[in-house]
Amino acid sequence: MENVAITFEHLGKIYQGHFTRVAGAGESTVYHLMDNKNFYLGRLRLSTFLKEWCFDESRPKDKLSQLGNFFGDYLTAWFE
Repeated sequence: MENVAITFEHLGKIYQGHFTRVAGAGESTVYHLMDNKNFYLGRLRLSTFLKEWCFDESRPKDKLSQLGNFFGDYLTAWFE
């Protein structure tokens, strides 16, 4: 499975990591975001109910949940 590298800045902090597709998650549009230290930052999923990307962040809370659509657009552009 291909990892998708990402570097971004949020609230003055620079993050580097990668998205990995989650197999067997019930949908093909679920990814885990891991940082370069292999720390789990959260789960990105395409909500069929809301019709938008949602990011369910892990602790500590860095307000990354606000970036769901940004992350979704990034992955969409990566695979095009």
